[in-house]
Amino acid sequence: MLAKIINKLRNGYMVYHFNVSFKEVGFCTKILDILWKENLICGYQKTNSGFIRVLLRYHDGSPICTRLIILSRPRDRLYLSLKDLYRVSNDFGILIVSTSKGIMSSKKAIRTGQGGEILAYAT
Repeated sequence: MLAKIINKLRNGYMVYHFNVSFKEVGFCTKILDILWKENLICGYQKTNSGFIRVLLRYHDGSPICTRLIILSRPRDRLYLSLKDLYRVSNDFGILIVSTSKGIMSSKKAIRTGQGGEILAYAT
């Protein structure tokens, strides 16, 4: 389901839509919270019919979020320890990490001392 969310957001940015909608899943609000805190989206709204509408962010006519890429796939999982996560966190934009304490950004995972599965990254 993460792939559908990321693809909808990426496609919405490519064709300059103001918002995109998709069906609500339990962990998608956590990922959208990370993207909102990093100022990659304007926000999101939950509708009564079980959908989420995400408001995309643009600056001077160009998308703020230029890359959304899924790193971990069901057959090729990518796990990083805390030490490795600290090393690569500066090279990428915002890494979305699934730890034993939940889904969080790489900065928060380093602060809490957690390593885990790298789900995606965004710049």
